[in-house]
Amino acid sequence: MPSDAFAVLDAIPRETIPAAIAWLAARAMVPAEAFGDDELLTPDETARLLKADRRYVYRHADKLGVVRLSPRKLRFRKRAVLRRVESGR
Repeated sequence: MPSDAFAVLDAIPRETIPAAIAWLAARAMVPAEAFGDDELLTPDETARLLKADRRYVYRHADKLGVVRLSPRKLRFRKRAVLRRVESGR
């Protein structure tokens, strides 16, 4: 790991360390090729992309390519969301 990566880790505010650990653990469980250059979106960003409300995004999270960082913290794979839009479902 490059030494500047440790500097980035050291810069994480203490109160956000648990969320950062959860995110890294979730990322480690997904094969690297699944991530590629795919962007992870927040529920609000996903809702804007779908032109829907947040409740829709949370209700359909499993169909939208969800990555669960913790029970209450979700991210969505942009490519999966765009595929759903293109398929018309």
